[in-house]
Amino acid sequence: MYLISRENALEPGVIKSQALDLIGQILKQNKSVEVTVLNFPSINRFLKYIGNYGKVKEYCRNIGIKLIVIPIFPIGRSIMPLWAMPFFLVQVIPWVLFFVVRYRINIIHARAYLSALAVWFLRKIGIKVGFIFDMRAPYILEGIIHKRWQKSDFDYRVWEGLEREMFSSADAVVSQATGMTDYARDISPTAAVSYIPNCIDPKLYELTIKERETGRNTLGIADRFVFVYSGSFGDLHPPGFIADLYSEFRKYVPRPYFLVVTYSDPAEITQSLLNLGVPKHEFKVLHHPPTLEKILPLGDAGIGTMGRDILTTSLVLSVKVAEYLAAGLPLIVPPEMKSVSGIVENENCGVVIDSFDRNDIRVKMRKLVKERETFKKNALKLAKDYFSVKVCARKYLEIYDELTQKNKS
Repeated sequence: MYLISRENALEPGVIKSQALDLIGQILKQNKSVEVTVLNFPSINRFLKYIGNYGKVKEYCRNIGIKLIVIPIFPIGRSIMPLWAMPFFLVQVIPWVLFFVVRYRINIIHARAYLSALAVWFLRKIGIKVGFIFDMRAPYILEGIIHKRWQKSDFDYRVWEGLEREMFSSADAVVSQATGMTDYARDISPTAAVSYIPNCIDPKLYELTIKERETGRNTLGIADRFVFVYSGSFGDLHPPGFIADLYSEFRKYVPRPYFLVVTYSDPAEITQSLLNLGVPKHEFKVLHHPPTLEKILPLGDAGIGTMGRDILTTSLVLSVKVAEYLAAGLPLIVPPEMKSVSGIVENENCGVVIDSFDRNDIRVKMRKLVKERETFKKNALKLAKDYFSVKVCARKYLEIYDELTQKNKS
């Protein structure tokens, strides 16, 4: 069973690429594996995207996944206060238990902390099932970033204890970045932590030379050096900060252009760029794009940074990094993003820029323009060899096989 809580499998984007496509590849590589995806989306998000239900259900059926979607009431925020935990558990535990028994589930692959909390609780009440804790992000630190709690708060201390328990008791912990691996091992030295990055299907991002030329002509960017930012805006990726970065980068490249691809409200990034003197004809915000995989390769470099002084910056490696690489976009990242900057330097697939140092920005921008084709070639190779869904699926299958053998003994 692959368990998803509060996120919505019906929404376009991350769940499809990081869960459904991954599971489909796992099933393709090992025909003896059966996977039921049990999704507990917040009812408001479920209703917003209910029109996608038939399409997503059919997609899952075609790749061999049994998808079960049960909306729940979103009592408490996704960064969950202590008082809301019983309301969450009482909604999901009976269903999880029912399907564990009905489908004779051997392993529950829990996506993120709330799903892991449910599986940890099941094991505490005596249910014998394999437990994979797939971290996705350092949840309790994000609670601080989003101002849900501080380290001195009771809720934080309870979650801190639960996190340690979940790391220690899980049969396997999967992190998506080397920084998160270190984080988990620091908290629980005995945890069985494996590093498997966010995955992509490189084939989805392939464009012929003609297709790329046509796409750039359609957007009016044929002769521009195009910086791309893809993803949401918020506390982790402040639109004002992203706009400020572009306003500096544009000074050192010929005919710059900024292409923003986002599901977030485009108003703030638009106003931030205008306030910084970036003219309207020099940027475009694509809101809710239907084919992200065919848009990203139209760019020349991908901005992969997070906001300054973010608590989790050194720990994470976001989905957009894998997407940029698959699209052949050289990465632009700060040294603070240690899980990414090391890859960029070691694999020569972009530039690491100190955003506080204008001279460093100038030097690295010129390097980016000069060596873009080399960076692009290395990025595409890295996406195929390291971030490919085929490679990641093999790593998950190794964990599944190990747990299966452990349960038999």
